[in-house]
Amino acid sequence: MQELRVDFGEKLRMIRSMSTAALTQSLFALPVAERVALADRLYASVPEDWQKTVDQAWLEEATRRSEEMDADPSVELSHEVFMAGLKINRDRR
Repeated sequence: MQELRVDFGEKLRMIRSMSTAALTQSLFALPVAERVALADRLYASVPEDWQKTVDQAWLEEATRRSEEMDADPSVELSHEVFMAGLKINRDRR
């Protein structure tokens, strides 16, 4: 049986030479399971102090929005309206 050899140095040079758009397009072409695994690995590579800072910022934003909805319920969106807005934005891409 022939051994499969991969020149990771060459692969890395090729990846570095790709535009962000081309790399993104290639990554989105991966099967879902591989994209999820890659996303998990990328997130795990983020420094813990950065994650804590971002998590805190999201918590503060969620608290702000909750207080805004409590103060003025007319700004609140139903789940259906919110999801429809996401779909409209996704379709624009």
